[in-house]
Amino acid sequence: KKSPPTSFPLTFCQEMSSRKSFGSVGPGSPMAEHRSLTASQKREAARVERICNALAEREGVPPWTKSLLVQLGPLLTTLLAFIDASTPVVMSAIAAAVAIWNTLPKQAITALYGLVLCFFGGHYTVTLAAVEAFRVSGGERVTQCIRDIWTDITNVRIANAADNKKDDDHDGKLDVDQLSSDKALLSRKIGLVLRTVDPDRVIQALGGLAQAFAGVLATLKVQFARTVALAVSISDNLRKPAGVLLTPVLAALIPPEYHHWVSPIISIACKVVGMWVAWLLARIIATCHASMIGGLMAARAAMGLANQMGWVKVTVEDSMLDEAAGWTLCVVRGVFVCCAIV
Repeated sequence: KKSPPTSFPLTFCQEMSSRKSFGSVGPGSPMAEHRSLTASQKREAARVERICNALAEREGVPPWTKSLLVQLGPLLTTLLAFIDASTPVVMSAIAAAVAIWNTLPKQAITALYGLVLCFFGGHYTVTLAAVEAFRVSGGERVTQCIRDIWTDITNVRIANAADNKKDDDHDGKLDVDQLSSDKALLSRKIGLVLRTVDPDRVIQALGGLAQAFAGVLATLKVQFARTVALAVSISDNLRKPAGVLLTPVLAALIPPEYHHWVSPIISIACKVVGMWVAWLLARIIATCHASMIGGLMAARAAMGLANQMGWVKVTVEDSMLDEAAGWTLCVVRGVFVCCAIV
């Protein structure tokens, strides 16, 4: 499969922001005409409610689900109206943001981001771990996956708009409004979706999204489960010496009728200390990780910017200056951390 063009976010958002209505898609559909079709929108809302009623009438559906589906019709109608009104505004905002982003100096922004990551990344342990896990586990594919899914959604909307206008028997009445039952309407719309959607593309897109987000969840789960396990181990091994040292002191300070609280207090204190030490170690590790990644990123981006401006003629591939500068930033950050701990 070919990779999406680099201008996809801007062109895609510009295309969507030019649509005055989410439902006004399809060839030969003037925007003003769709804005004035209030009756058409009402008929579409009625079809949505009929589809929900048909789902509720299917055999084997639990009673509570039937009631939920019946009540879901008006909610879906409201939701579609909200999407209809908000999509052009959201896409216009995204298109403007992408256009501004495309005018900014990328190397300078990357260098600035690397410096921020190097010197402040340790303060955002969870965010850094999530971003890195997302990048490693297929984050670059997410844009293509979203584009594929949106393509199928748009195709279904176009096909649905065309199907709602069909009058094959030329009697002046829309075919979808002449269906004998709600089940017939449901079957017609399900068949339309199955004929329009590309199953291979949807499965690959959903798989790519699942892979990216599952990688984030798995990484966070493993990383912080390790931190919790370390905290529990520290508290368990700290319990015996803390009991020997603190029991006499607490017994002397606490009245005899409350001595049964001495052991729980010591256990809770050990757990708090263990969690604090474990998170401190996790933060130190995250700080080292962020300083290495951010320092090298800032140094390489700065060297690329210097080459673009003509200040130097040395590239990253031909020199070790970027590694030297990056590791220097990492060491400087490490000195700051040591001074803060001391």
